[in-house]
Amino acid sequence: MSEIVTLGELLIDMVSTQKDVTLFDAPAFEPKAGGAPANVAVGVRRLGRSAAFIGKVGSDDFGRGLRRTLAQEGVDTRNLLDDPQTLTTLAFVSHSASGDPAFAFFEGAHVRLSPADLDVKLIQNARIFHFGSVSLVHDPARSATLEALRMARAAGVICSFDLNWRPALWGTSSISAAAEPLSEVDIIKMNELELSLVTGETDPRMALNKLHVPARLVLITLGAKGCIYRYGGQVYEANVPPVSQVVDATGAGDAFTAATLAGLPANLDHLNEAFLGRLMRRACQAGAITTTRRGAIPSLPRLEELESLD
Repeated sequence: MSEIVTLGELLIDMVSTQKDVTLFDAPAFEPKAGGAPANVAVGVRRLGRSAAFIGKVGSDDFGRGLRRTLAQEGVDTRNLLDDPQTLTTLAFVSHSASGDPAFAFFEGAHVRLSPADLDVKLIQNARIFHFGSVSLVHDPARSATLEALRMARAAGVICSFDLNWRPALWGTSSISAAAEPLSEVDIIKMNELELSLVTGETDPRMALNKLHVPARLVLITLGAKGCIYRYGGQVYEANVPPVSQVVDATGAGDAFTAATLAGLPANLDHLNEAFLGRLMRRACQAGAITTTRRGAIPSLPRLEELESLD
């Protein structure tokens, strides 16, 4: 069975071929495979761990291409379903001059995943179950996500959650709706802005101390400043290697998450300060590498790239 199982959106990122323009003014778009949980599944496979992905795509060229992409990467797609009644989800992406992405979503098949679609044994036999908030926006995907989380927790599986706040999807809803699973998981990943929105505190260290959740490990990415993380009640930091030119920051957080999950021991009790320090430096390196290439899945690093930096 797969060590790491992810659930959520598998989609096409339609990436503007020109930076620092609006989506309307983009001269052209280049399709790239993406979707945060799918990115993580591919990321952990490239780092030598087995992975499976749970989700839905349309019965269209994009859906067939995405299925083929995951299969070629060695991701278990037995619980990736085709939906003949709708199209594959699209996300149009523009980048600032510094490479930071902005999104416009056209939701499709991923929101139609239902609790009845879940492969129970796949979830229960995983070492880690990982998901994000995008699949919580609409039912039936919301119900499927929460049911999968319930299954994983009941089976003693380590549960990992990336807040991955996308205001374009949540509309006028407060971030608290997306943050609902924070009290139910073992590992939390957020970026600096998300942490500030959840806690109301702008200083990341103060905000992390203010975040009252039962998670064993809380990870906060800070972009070019690396990350801070909390384990055992203590807050630590890790630096990111300098990047001469950021091409595309899409997927950098997913590369960070994938490197973290791929490197974790089977029992979180076996973590210690020295081990986590090495793991977080590697996760920051994975994120940095991803920013130097275009697209999310195409840019995820392989094990040999990270090992060459150790």
